Amino acid sequence: MFNQITVIGIGLLGASLAMGIRRHNIAKTVKLWARRKDTLEDCKMHDWCSVCEEDITKSVVGSNLVVICTPVESIPRILDEIAPFLDDHTIVTDVGSVKGDICERAKAVFKNSTSSFIGSHPMAGSEKSGMKYATDSLFDNKTCVITPNCSNEEKVQNQVEYFWQLMQMDVITVSPQEHDEAVAYFSHLPHLISSSLAKTLYSKPNDWIKVSGNGLRDTTRIAEGDPSLWEQICFMNRKNLIHAIEEVESTIDQVKKSLIENDKDELLSVLNKGSEFRKGL
Repeated sequence: MFNQITVIGIGLLGASLAMGIRRHNIAKTVKLWARRKDTLEDCKMHDWCSVCEEDITKSVVGSNLVVICTPVESIPRILDEIAPFLDDHTIVTDVGSVKGDICERAKAVFKNSTSSFIGSHPMAGSEKSGMKYATDSLFDNKTCVITPNCSNEEKVQNQVEYFWQLMQMDVITVSPQEHDEAVAYFSHLPHLISSSLAKTLYSKPNDWIKVSGNGLRDTTRIAEGDPSLWEQICFMNRKNLIHAIEEVESTIDQVKKSLIENDKDELLSVLNKGSEFRKGL
């Protein structure tokens, strides 16, 4: 589909993306950029890497598609940095889990450019981080959300959709604003709840963990995710996340009140709705 694709940022998602591009023969050449030289040296050892670049501006030259896979906080700055060096009609996308600020910055950066930006959020990942956990099947049968703005041409949008479909993903399209509201509830809030639970248990006696079962492992698994990455995500989507937290606080208060007042029907109502949602997930 593409002559050359550049992947910027070679962590779990970036390396998995490069592996998937090679596996599905989506591009003839895959150029990679990473901040650390030792990461680039590791990449050179793999067949999913065609070219490594230490200079981020050189990494995008000649590419039809550029995918930014760095932490969300750095993406707006990277757009500023690479824009002057893109070839005509290059498509730029990203994998960030917050879209509003990124898409707004892109709108300004690409206002007078022949190149285009469409935000993407592949809902794939792991509590693990780093290239060593990458796999060419990470994106298989997952959902990718793309967030075009009103100025994007239909042809460009179709190309981005098709790229993620070639990566074996189901693609849905929403506005950046709706995306950020939805992920606040269905992605970012679950992570904070998991982390908050793990933090609460952190100071409890070590031998108490012997009474735990798979439930504790299930509910705290995602708390293992990279704290610095999640700090960025939470603050970039803080307005939506605050509303989500307030709603879960209301539910916790409802549970607490039912216990204080010995209201079994109220507690059962909460448990039933939770069970119903989980069974349908």
